[in-house]
Amino acid sequence: MKRLANTVLLLLVAVTLTSAVSHGKPMGNKAALEKTVNIFFEFVKANNVEKLRTYYTTDYSFTGPEGNIMGADERLKVLTESGTNFVSTSGITVRTYGNAGVVTGIATTKNSSGATEQSRFIQMWTWQGGRWRLAASQVTRIA
Repeated sequence: MKRLANTVLLLLVAVTLTSAVSHGKPMGNKAALEKTVNIFFEFVKANNVEKLRTYYTTDYSFTGPEGNIMGADERLKVLTESGTNFVSTSGITVRTYGNAGVVTGIATTKNSSGATEQSRFIQMWTWQGGRWRLAASQVTRIA
């Protein structure tokens, strides 16, 4: 009976450790996601498309202010062709739920005439392969 209890206890410890660790790396946390988001927006501002590519999941989807939906390749192509109009972010809120995170905030961009505009954004991040990756994002212009 004691042997069975020890076996069950060891199994519980193993399951707990397995759920807390992904591919030998700790699960993502709020501080790590905040840092990732800040770096991501630095790459957006620099229009560093190659670095941005590494942040998207393979099935990433973007919903633009006009309701158009595109995947990572199309989104990066638009950024490459149009250049960056990104200025800054503000009011960022980061929440994590296990291996998922939700980021909201306001993005300031420049329009074609050079005037600034603001949009609210929401991003859904997932902990994949030992790092945070962006799975979906949506932007809505503030009128």
